[in-house]
Amino acid sequence: MLSPKKTIVRCPTNSINFRQMFLFLPVLFITLLLLKSCEGPHSPEPRNSTELPNLDEPKIRNRIFDEAVDEADLQFQRNPSGEKVHHAPNREHPYTGWVKNIRELQQFQNGKKHGIYIAWYGNWQKAEQGQYKNGIRDRLWTQWDPKGQKEIEGTYKDGNRDGLWTLWYPNGEKENEITYENGKVRIPGSKLQIENDNGDFDGNLGHTVPRAFVFKSDPQLDISKLPKLRLGKGKIQEIQFSPDGTRLAVATTIGIWIYDGHTGEELRVPGYTDFVRSIAFSPDGTTLAGASNDAAIYLWDAHTGKQKRILTGTGASVTRVLFSPDGQTLASVSVNPSVDLWDPYTGEHRLRLVGDNISFSPDGASLVIVSGNDLLLWDTLTGHRKQTLTGSNSGVHSILFSPDGKTLARKNKNGTVSLWNLHTEHEKNIPAELHANTVKAVSFSPDGKILATGSREGTVSLWNTRTAEPEQTLTGHKYWINWISFSPDGAILATGSADGVIHLWDTRTGQQKSTLAGHTKENQNSPSYINKLLFNPGGMTLVSVNANTTVQFWNTRTGQQKKILTGYSIADLYSLAFSLDSATLASGSNNKTIHLWDARTGRQKGVLKGHGSLVSCLAFSPDGTTLASGSWDKTIRFWNPRTGQQKDVLKGHTDSIDCLSYSPDGKTLASGSWNGDIHLWDVPTRRQKNVFKGHTSNVYSVAFSPDGRTLASGEQDKIIHLWDVHTGERKKTITDHTHYVSAVLFSPDGKTLISGSWDDTIRLWDAHTGEHKKTFVWDTISCLAISPDGKTLAGGSVFPRGTATNAIRLWDIETEQKKKTFMGHTHSISTVLFSPDGKTLASASKDSTVALWDLTASATVRIDQKRTGDITE
Repeated sequence: MLSPKKTIVRCPTNSINFRQMFLFLPVLFITLLLLKSCEGPHSPEPRNSTELPNLDEPKIRNRIFDEAVDEADLQFQRNPSGEKVHHAPNREHPYTGWVKNIRELQQFQNGKKHGIYIAWYGNWQKAEQGQYKNGIRDRLWTQWDPKGQKEIEGTYKDGNRDGLWTLWYPNGEKENEITYENGKVRIPGSKLQIENDNGDFDGNLGHTVPRAFVFKSDPQLDISKLPKLRLGKGKIQEIQFSPDGTRLAVATTIGIWIYDGHTGEELRVPGYTDFVRSIAFSPDGTTLAGASNDAAIYLWDAHTGKQKRILTGTGASVTRVLFSPDGQTLASVSVNPSVDLWDPYTGEHRLRLVGDNISFSPDGASLVIVSGNDLLLWDTLTGHRKQTLTGSNSGVHSILFSPDGKTLARKNKNGTVSLWNLHTEHEKNIPAELHANTVKAVSFSPDGKILATGSREGTVSLWNTRTAEPEQTLTGHKYWINWISFSPDGAILATGSADGVIHLWDTRTGQQKSTLAGHTKENQNSPSYINKLLFNPGGMTLVSVNANTTVQFWNTRTGQQKKILTGYSIADLYSLAFSLDSATLASGSNNKTIHLWDARTGRQKGVLKGHGSLVSCLAFSPDGTTLASGSWDKTIRFWNPRTGQQKDVLKGHTDSIDCLSYSPDGKTLASGSWNGDIHLWDVPTRRQKNVFKGHTSNVYSVAFSPDGRTLASGEQDKIIHLWDVHTGERKKTITDHTHYVSAVLFSPDGKTLISGSWDDTIRLWDAHTGEHKKTFVWDTISCLAISPDGKTLAGGSVFPRGTATNAIRLWDIETEQKKKTFMGHTHSISTVLFSPDGKTLASASKDSTVALWDLTASATVRIDQKRTGDITE
């Protein structure tokens, strides 16, 4: 074999110099690679799409984020089989490389998701991780809660769940195990349990599930466990009329409210104060079914609210309940995803199927379930599959039976609509070209002859369901149609659009009868689009719900507003502050606004607008003349709490602000942000005095000592720093916590520093030496407060306990004994706060409510739920 050296020597002298060629070829190869990499945006092709780099390492993660293409910039085309194939801008070839979307990273190969997918919470704690293979989920997938505890884990095969899937409770205990085979449940998760009327379902709390609702003056209502005043009615999840139209039930994050179906008068307040995802009246009106956060279905007497039965064994949270039209079957949909069929009279579990969307036929004999791109029709009594309808592969958004049960309307995720003849199994597509844009809403007329569709361009089309040909086009809306509903007699069609306008149409003539524009007067900081329209059974009343969750009753003949129900909200509450005289309470939320309340009556005193993002922290100045607010828009704003006028804006932070604290003399304001910086501001001059740098992650809490010489700060990275306010030097660093330090505060005498953490502990330290004094072990701590006399400590929890209820606990600091536990919120508690007079504890939650708890021994508790209607978020 000839060596390279010999080959070169034997070349003729008049030929190309091969030594130069060997030197030139690598340079040429590298140049071509560089040119290839410059064809479009950063698109590094992973060496091995199944090899996971250490994305927990910030440097690696940040580098990949910098290189990755924004998902919004990708453009997709569909191949002949209908699959999406993505391309980077101005590139002909399918994209290969990393793609980012806020705090998500995923790999693409040849235009399809292939390889790693990983998502994080705001604190970079993993939320979900798995892999894709040629555009579909594959292998192991895991989801975590924000604390790092696994919630669900299992494997996918060919895009379907396959094998053992495990679910966990927030405390780490195993909730359930479900075995799948090619997407179908092979072994039901847990044995069915049926509780009788006297059953103790909630063993953790030691009481039976209370009534769904109660009279405001019900003597059986245990007012000692309720707030003396609640601001806000929670977030609306669903509304339903009773079959006779006399009652309207509103399911919210804090329970079920009942109103007169004609006048809108409030009749009942929540007795079951918990997160209710879905409700359904039985066709005879005697039973109300509700689905909560806790993998159970509750059946209540629809007239008295008394518990009738609890059905468990779904294996996961229930998102929807639905009675069959004949009332013989109750269906529930869980996040597994699975559909369970029950006998509502005996509680017997009849059948479990796989799917995440359902609809009953008008006679109740058939149930259609969405399974991937297929529609599966089942016999509800025998459990046998009757038909399989395979159509578009774009995914199913919603399904709807015609009133005669002969036709099925299918709205696809890409906005197209098709009609299936269930006798011939023939599919007819509504011509997409007749809509300038995609369909947003569909509804059958009561006689089943007309299908109404509303488009993104604002037009409403009426189609002949037999021929799929257009009959009328209704124009008048300026924005996309979000909801369509026929009156029971079919004479009126109500349409609601994205600008909050409702039109009533005469279906015979196609003429517009009236325009209902009440929702357009809502807070313009939030969208006002209509997300529900519901006629009462008599057709005389229309109920509308908009995105601001204002519920309005309308007279369909006159078009006049009959009643407006306020108090519901879409806002998560993040911050609270009491005025010095305990008379005013300020609350900040993720809808960019601050609400001022009369803490004695619950009346709203004003709304402060100006922030461009979530209002994360609030603080009244010690003299009570100024309210300071910090926001994720990186600004601090000063307000006059009496007039509501904005005084000034402080800009200097380069990242979102999470906490504020006034010094005792009111001359200095401290603010902590996500990038770890703490800014000190001179309040009289509005100038920045100093910046403390030392934290490496989000600063969650800052607090001045009573003498104003020391500032304590706690961060995401488990660290507490004590700073010298005058020199800016760190006096002490405490590293004993094993999870986020969510709260720090000083005792009124300045001798003790108190810290709360996600490691389920509250720790007390010597404020001068940093020496550990004592530890309270309780729960994942989200917030802390200490009473003005320094004797009582209050703590709020991050995660639900028992049946999804978040707890607030009070301790005697000296004896370490538990004094009281309040259970009234259904989501993470953002803030707890003692009033300056020590008589009231206020709490704010992401369930959209503020609760005021009476701490006086001889308190007369007032339940004035009507006053909660004053909030208009």
